[in-house]
Amino acid sequence: MPIRISIDLDNTVFNVAEKYRDIVLHYDGTYTAPICYDVYKNGYSRAAADALLRMFNSDAVYQTRVFDERIPNILNLLYKNPQYELFYITERGPEKHIPTLGQLHRAGIICEDSHLVHRIPKVDALREYNIALCFDDAPHVVSDCIENNIGVVMISNEHMAYNHHLRTRVENYPDLMTAIMQRGLVK
Repeated sequence: MPIRISIDLDNTVFNVAEKYRDIVLHYDGTYTAPICYDVYKNGYSRAAADALLRMFNSDAVYQTRVFDERIPNILNLLYKNPQYELFYITERGPEKHIPTLGQLHRAGIICEDSHLVHRIPKVDALREYNIALCFDDAPHVVSDCIENNIGVVMISNEHMAYNHHLRTRVENYPDLMTAIMQRGLVK
């Protein structure tokens, strides 16, 4: 049976942090990295927080660039390797803009054999699909993986202040490319 790998989308594949920073700078003139996932609790103006929420609930997220232009090639190598089965699992529910396979395909990160799953909480899908290794940036997902003995690699860089408190508890890398390469998932 292939090793099942889950990869998060926002701030793991797609550089939402860049779009996030641009919105805050536009409305507030200065930028500080978010300290939590709730856009209204980061000290930004109401206008900036409202604009951030609109962005997260729109197709704009899937029009952001991937963190690294090599990501689609690396993900396709994972798809084609019979050792692995790749899942995109997102917590975007009906109240948020849910990605489609078409949007992800246009972004270059989907192949015929990929799986896209929407589930809240994400840990339920990780357990249901017997995910062996999860790549994610969300603190609650990382914590859930630790508590449920699911292998997890946290994506954590300077724009992700909201997950820095977990760096000593879990394997972490600044981006998905580095994480995949350092773990030897592709040669």
